Amino acid sequence: MVISARNVAFTGLSLLVTLGAFALGARGDVGHQSFKAFYCAGVAVREHRDPYRVEPLRSCERELERDVMPAGYVEPAPLPGYVLLPFALLSKLPPKQAAELFCIVLALAAVASARCLAAATNASDTAILLAFTPLTLLNVAYGETAPLAMLSICAAAYFLSKHRWIAAGCAASLALLQPNVGVPAVVAMFLFVHRSRVAVIVSVAVLAVLSVAALGVAENKEYFAQVLPLMAYAELVASDQYSLSRLLFVAGISPPLALLLGKIWFACAAVFGVVLAGAFAARNRQDVLVPLLPPAAVLFFGIYLHDIQILIALPAAFAIALRVPAGAFRVIGAGALALLTAVWTQKISRATAALDVAGVFGGLYAVLGGSVGRRVAIASIGAVATTLCVALVVHLQPPPAAAQIVTHAFNASPDEFSPEAWARYLRATAELTRQTFAPQLAAWLGLFGLLASAVAAAVRPPDASSSAPPEDYARPILIA
Repeated sequence: MVISARNVAFTGLSLLVTLGAFALGARGDVGHQSFKAFYCAGVAVREHRDPYRVEPLRSCERELERDVMPAGYVEPAPLPGYVLLPFALLSKLPPKQAAELFCIVLALAAVASARCLAAATNASDTAILLAFTPLTLLNVAYGETAPLAMLSICAAAYFLSKHRWIAAGCAASLALLQPNVGVPAVVAMFLFVHRSRVAVIVSVAVLAVLSVAALGVAENKEYFAQVLPLMAYAELVASDQYSLSRLLFVAGISPPLALLLGKIWFACAAVFGVVLAGAFAARNRQDVLVPLLPPAAVLFFGIYLHDIQILIALPAAFAIALRVPAGAFRVIGAGALALLTAVWTQKISRATAALDVAGVFGGLYAVLGGSVGRRVAIASIGAVATTLCVALVVHLQPPPAAAQIVTHAFNASPDEFSPEAWARYLRATAELTRQTFAPQLAAWLGLFGLLASAVAAAVRPPDASSSAPPEDYARPILIA
């Protein structure tokens, strides 16, 4: 009866999340967000044109925009070819239908992620899905791909818990849907899970072949050599950036040096996350953390990050909060989960406040111990307190309203790369380049708490209940 009730609750919540995502797509706003850039890049790929240039991207986006945009405006699609290829297939549908379908796929990705993570961590799938919902719907509203990357690492953790090594390697490799977050997860799987190595190599090779098939060799070269550096430079001034480079730039450091230091930090954070994952794998105790921890580490001041990608840190936050030693670090782990679950960047309304309360409540309820009454009471207090903090932050630094986003005139050449035009757009729009860091501070504190709790769990003496066969895991080659 208990199992049946839990299944009913999870099914009902899954249906609500999926219907909410579909409603966002049906309303028509998603097609005017980042999804339009991905859709139009898919059209370009299907027509064998360069998806990284101003044209044909700008002309396609003009047809989808309902407002008059500046002459030089074009939103880039800075994704590799293997990600744009599915959008090429999706672009065969009319834009609104494509957006609706994509929204449903994102919701189902969150549902599947919750199921996988619950099975890997022995936590409540309903509570986990509740915690995933606020940031998932934020991704849906903007038409972003982060829920798909989250599903890849959660699926990898699930397959590791079942000792299905090939499936784990294939799943982890799909974290490269978000390359700036997924790379360290793939590296960690390759280094520390012996039986997944061939699957990782083959999967990455398949992605490379798909990229060449979709774009050709020249366009793949320009993506890595020119598009990515140009996009990083363009976003230096963006107020919604979570990168160290943005912080250093605001502090007065020159763009080239700020970008260089940001890259160095990314490399250090990636190594830290991979080493930390290896420490768990070496104990044969917390192997499910191998694909979960490295992405969370690089989200801490990483490269080209936004609020939508914080979702990818939530699986690691759950896994750590469930395993951290009792005491101060358990409180820190639960607090980190609460900070990372809430959405700090949106205008407060009844709907957003309700989502934050429900999401934080679900996250805390899943990781707290004790009786049901105690868990409900503490989770409720934590959820309300976190949402009040969100309301305070939004009151002090409200997100810009559409009427405030005024852009000075600028132009863009049809043959230049779209990130170059994007850089001029941001620098011509004062409201999008405000020096605001309150929302980022909440995420940075949450990520710091997550990583501090992970270190505390890593140095904890191994449990006698370690279960993973030693021969299936490599001894971490980065740890003495």
